[in-house]
Amino acid sequence: MNNLPNRRQQGFTLIELMIVVAIIGILAAIALPAYQDYTVRAKISEVLAKGAEAKTSIAEFLTATGHLPQTLTSAGVAATGYGLTGGPAWTVSGTSGYLTLKTTSNTTQFPAAAAGKTFLLSIQSTTGGVIVWKCKVGSGTMPQKYLPGNCR
Repeated sequence: MNNLPNRRQQGFTLIELMIVVAIIGILAAIALPAYQDYTVRAKISEVLAKGAEAKTSIAEFLTATGHLPQTLTSAGVAATGYGLTGGPAWTVSGTSGYLTLKTTSNTTQFPAAAAGKTFLLSIQSTTGGVIVWKCKVGSGTMPQKYLPGNCR
């Protein structure tokens, strides 16, 4: 009749292993770029947090004097120490102004696409001594996809 011995399969076949490796490769190819963008956005959020000290000082100056400061120094903001290139820059035009935040050019802290780029924190309103800030690219050079959700 049948002279072949009955063999039990032990382990996985080569084709099964190749399919698993292919699936893992596809998932990694999709997930890696999304994760890289996420880490850049997290670093940009740190830059925003460092700019919060300047925002607070400007708000205190407005409350005390009734107008926006002409310079960051007059509002008591240090020009350095933010982990940014040269600290924040302040521009005033009448009753509005904006902070320009520039990331360092150090590509170990930021990827090349976000290193040395700028974005703005602009004043939308100063009604009743309350400042409403808006984060945006504006005339900055930061790619939109790297800004946190509240800036896009």
